[in-house]
Amino acid sequence: MTCAQMGGPCDAKIMGATPEEMMRNGMAHMESAHPDMAANIKAMPKDDPKMVDWNKKFMKDWSMTPESK
Repeated sequence: MTCAQMGGPCDAKIMGATPEEMMRNGMAHMESAHPDMAANIKAMPKDDPKMVDWNKKFMKDWSMTPESK
């Protein structure tokens, strides 16, 4: 997946063998390339509706990637 597919602003490729690894690698990318955005994400409660919606979309997108099938 790309940073943009995960909700970020760029087309950097993010790799991960599992959804959890992909999320960790995506956050690591955000922290280094987009630190302000990463800080905002980390400050948001996991049960915030935006985070819940993001997680649902991410899991759907993850299941549709050719590598995860």
